[in-house]
Amino acid sequence: MRQAFFFAALFTAIFCTAPVGTEALARNKADIADLAVYPDPPNLKVRFRIDNCFNDEMMEAIKSGVPAVFRILVVLEKEGLPLLRDRLVDVSFEHSIRYDTLHGQYHVKLTEHPSTTLTTKDFEKAKKWMSEVEDVPVIPLWRLPKGQEYQVRVKAELSKVQLPFFLRYVFFFVSLWDFETDWAQASFVH
Repeated sequence: MRQAFFFAALFTAIFCTAPVGTEALARNKADIADLAVYPDPPNLKVRFRIDNCFNDEMMEAIKSGVPAVFRILVVLEKEGLPLLRDRLVDVSFEHSIRYDTLHGQYHVKLTEHPSTTLTTKDFEKAKKWMSEVEDVPVIPLWRLPKGQEYQVRVKAELSKVQLPFFLRYVFFFVSLWDFETDWAQASFVH
């Protein structure tokens, strides 16, 4: 009798709390939003933003001086059956943020603009720079035959942070940061 009551209580607890947990996870899951693919001669360009990419633990660690790097993947394929698609471009680039605790400034580097380091004291502005991708060239338009349908897929992930050995025990929660978005896709005809 006690075992039956125990299993009934366990079964109820699992199934009553599961929707709440998945809903909370869905709310905090990073994803790609407002993906736009457009011709801007001489290149095909892409623009999007990454939503929900900063959680509380990550923000506290960044404010403590731990760097964070977002790796962004862009794939361009000819439209067709998934296994038979012709992959034309497969590129990745990074957005990195580091807080200078001495000067109280955030330094953001965007590899799509290699000669520029953005600096601000405003964390909200730094987060915006990290999460937005604007006008990134994917491929020269002359390489795309006209009248064909293409698909651009985009994904973002947090690169693994490599801390010095003695800091791994202090910032043990860094492994909890890990995020990876689902693939976002957009089709277009050239």
